[in-house]
Amino acid sequence: MLLWHMGVAVAIMYVTIGRRRVDYRYVLLGAILPDVVDGGLHLVGVYDGPAGRWIAHSLLAALVIAVVILLGFRAERRTAVFGTFVGWLLHLVGDGMWSAPETFLWPAFGTDFATEPREPYSWDLLTDPLAHLGTWGGEIVGLLILLWFLVAFSLAEPARRRRFLKDGALRA
Repeated sequence: MLLWHMGVAVAIMYVTIGRRRVDYRYVLLGAILPDVVDGGLHLVGVYDGPAGRWIAHSLLAALVIAVVILLGFRAERRTAVFGTFVGWLLHLVGDGMWSAPETFLWPAFGTDFATEPREPYSWDLLTDPLAHLGTWGGEIVGLLILLWFLVAFSLAEPARRRRFLKDGALRA
């Protein structure tokens, strides 16, 4: 659920932190990276686990990302890029990863990953959408949140959108 993760991440960031010194571009990126990383590893044959959630859905992966950002960037750039870590953590919250402690706290409980809950991505989403109303409902909620941000911060206006894409800041 990409839109769900993006919408929930920016909403939580906005409600808790607001507009100060947050680069929302990196929060949006971090919010989808765990699925992109695990999906990519699946596509290239590195991992073919039953749940579709692997190493990128672990707290360890998020902490490694945080350390890389803290050591690899300086000053304001570090602050901006740190949004990737925050978005990554919010993705884990959006997935409810605490319900799969074998994956979330990997490798604390051994080297195996949880088999449930399964990642909702499959062709079934398109061929049998009624069986996946929760997934589609989440995507619609995420889309509505993102549309609210688009309207609330006038991001449909080309000049404001360009400015947002340049610095990731939300302006009233």
